[in-house]
Amino acid sequence: MSLKVEDVMVKHVKTIDANLTVKEAAQLMNKHEIGCLIVGKKGNPLGIITERDLLKRVVAQAKDATKTRVKDIMSAPLTTIKPETEIEDATKLMLQTKIKRLPVVHNQKDLVGLVTLTDMARFQPYLMKILKQLNARTTLLTNTEKNIIKEYLRTNKKLDGFEVTLHRCQNMQTLQEDLELINQFLAKATKTKET
Repeated sequence: MSLKVEDVMVKHVKTIDANLTVKEAAQLMNKHEIGCLIVGKKGNPLGIITERDLLKRVVAQAKDATKTRVKDIMSAPLTTIKPETEIEDATKLMLQTKIKRLPVVHNQKDLVGLVTLTDMARFQPYLMKILKQLNARTTLLTNTEKNIIKEYLRTNKKLDGFEVTLHRCQNMQTLQEDLELINQFLAKATKTKET
């Protein structure tokens, strides 16, 4: 199973109109305790405004936040990514472009989420644990048990220890159960996250 952007992205993305003031953007970011807003027009993402944009383009230049428009300081054009993109590819894109946040779009324009390096890093310890567990499970059979299974598959002959091996295999958790558990976890974890 490969992890996709849609598995870790935040689905409830806050947006702002390009013509609103920087002060309104900062207030919205503060209210929702988020580090960025997607700037859009009629549902189409046009740019992004981040805390860094506020510092570099407003505070450091002593601009009036009540008069400066979001469109004047937003970062554009947007680098976006598709929901079905694998996490590894998304990470490579972020590192190559030096972008920490990627809007997730469907059909090249419909905003469906936002993925950050933090979102991806948050899943790494869990994924490492799952991989270790899966690796351990693939080596649960002894060499003798493997030989019993191989012989049975090849010749249909039940060697000594066949019944014990059959019983152990029936009681082991399967990869399918692990995948179902992972899917349940991802569904719940990403459903409760909000930007």
